[in-house]
Amino acid sequence: MKGSLESKINEEMIKLTKEAIGRGAEAAKTRICDDMVIVRLSKSLSHEEMQIISTQEGRKLIKQLREVLDEILKPKFEEMISRLTGCNVVSIYKDVNPQKGEYIYLFVLDRNLEEELRAR
Repeated sequence: MKGSLESKINEEMIKLTKEAIGRGAEAAKTRICDDMVIVRLSKSLSHEEMQIISTQEGRKLIKQLREVLDEILKPKFEEMISRLTGCNVVSIYKDVNPQKGEYIYLFVLDRNLEEELRAR
């Protein structure tokens, strides 16, 4: 059950980012740990973004751009995680590593989902 939920979150995260940016991550890895859902999206920079990150200023620019996009997507991320997990999202933490083209999202839930899944 836990593995299939993690896979479903992977699919939805890739789909959401693809719809918003025009290109989604090529890979996603989700882990449910206690009251947290941790998602790592990999290989998610476009060809143009890869060119821009070749400079220090370009890396900062891409990071800023993605932070703005994340703020726009925040309600969609919250809705998706809530719908799939049945939990409310208490907070979201995120970071981007433009050099690697990776994004990390940490969703804190209102209860221990891992424990609930184990009990089912």
